[in-house]
Amino acid sequence: MRRPSVWLLSVATAALLINSGDAFGSRSFWFEGLPDPPAARSAGTPSIAWIEQPVDHFNPRDNRTWSMRYYENDQFLSESNAPILIMIGGEWEITPGWLRSGQMYNLASTYGAMMYYTEHRYYGESYPTNNTSSENLQYLNVDQALADLAYFIEIVKKQRNLENSTVVLFGGSYAGNMAAWARIKYPHLIKGALASSAPILAKADFYEYYEVVTVALSRYSTQCSVDVNDAFLAVEELLQTSTGPETLKRFFNLCNDIDTSSWQDVASLLNTLAGVFAGVVQYDAVDSTGQSSVGRMCDVMTATYLGSPLQRLAYLTSWSTCVDTSYASLVEAYINEDWNSYAATSAMRPWYYQTCTEYGYYQTANSDKSVFGTLFQIEFFTELCKDLYGDYYNEYLLDSAVTRTNIVYGGLRPEVTNVIFTNGDLDPWHALSVLEDLNESSPAILVMGTSHCQDLYSDLSTDSAEMTAAKARVRELVGQWLS
Repeated sequence: MRRPSVWLLSVATAALLINSGDAFGSRSFWFEGLPDPPAARSAGTPSIAWIEQPVDHFNPRDNRTWSMRYYENDQFLSESNAPILIMIGGEWEITPGWLRSGQMYNLASTYGAMMYYTEHRYYGESYPTNNTSSENLQYLNVDQALADLAYFIEIVKKQRNLENSTVVLFGGSYAGNMAAWARIKYPHLIKGALASSAPILAKADFYEYYEVVTVALSRYSTQCSVDVNDAFLAVEELLQTSTGPETLKRFFNLCNDIDTSSWQDVASLLNTLAGVFAGVVQYDAVDSTGQSSVGRMCDVMTATYLGSPLQRLAYLTSWSTCVDTSYASLVEAYINEDWNSYAATSAMRPWYYQTCTEYGYYQTANSDKSVFGTLFQIEFFTELCKDLYGDYYNEYLLDSAVTRTNIVYGGLRPEVTNVIFTNGDLDPWHALSVLEDLNESSPAILVMGTSHCQDLYSDLSTDSAEMTAAKARVRELVGQWLS
């Protein structure tokens, strides 16, 4: 018995298997993030290091500290006061891949820069407290994380005799927010930033997410979105019949009977099924044959020989072992406060806390422009906040937290210079990002037909002409900051 992974999708004519990696996220319940890039042939080996950080940067009476992990790669370091390029870690465990390839790595090679990859407090092996209790998680917020980054810059500059070096930040997804916001808060430390797929607008009910997923399916095939809609309608209709829940249990290989009297159980099931499509669209990629992940998935959903749309949906998921989609199982998975628990190692307990207290980002079915039914609404997510962290973490706290985040950091109109906002229009998160130039030095680059954080990779043979141009423009702008 296990929680379902949205990445393990079995299809008829081609393996729709997307390998996960510990990188850029903005997670739903089971997304693992964007895979690390393959190492360049000449890549050096990054080393692991640690620095001491205050638990609470904003309370001078609290002298507790903790060890923050980071990777560094000095293979291109050319001289004193050479540039410093920093990849910011977000809601994931950092790995060395982004210091061995990718857009930042290529820029470091060109400009003789020092490279770092920082780990966010409460993720990976960066533990500020002895567990992840609600009381201890009070020190998990972006204000503290940005202060960690500022302290980090000051410390490594002294360590490497780089006091006068230009610093440029790179971040994807939530870490893209951090890159932009760090430039706002600490412009004296940071020359510029690339904010890739950064959802800088906090929003509680993020129903637009599944609207974009629907558009992505329709763009490949109108029939695909029609059949997905029919499949979800069939699920909802079966849930209202006496024998329907047993049929769904058999179709989707569920471990337990569906308790239709529990709206949380029903919402959890529909959210799980919708997450299959969300994961593929968010990280859509084109293979060497020119076929996209979305295309392969839609080919299954429109394959009439597989039966009804509902049967195709069941075939698409095809979980080999039974899965537990019950709400109680979801709470049980993420309520454990120990660092060695799945709740922490999956990064979901700390990340969900951040959504409850800063961002929302809840991907609901609250839109008639979505094809994923109507049964997972924002109440499902706010109820989970209370059940994981306590009754204090309710919808009123969420609303005030979202308001605060947007007031403090400017929402979609931050007052900032030297920040590049890149997005793909297939990426559902682009709906919360900057899509129009803020000013001459803070442009928005929207790449049609691409997905989450793809511009952070090196040039690929499968890149569209538009993506190739976008990456070139990023290199040009960052080069101006470094020259």
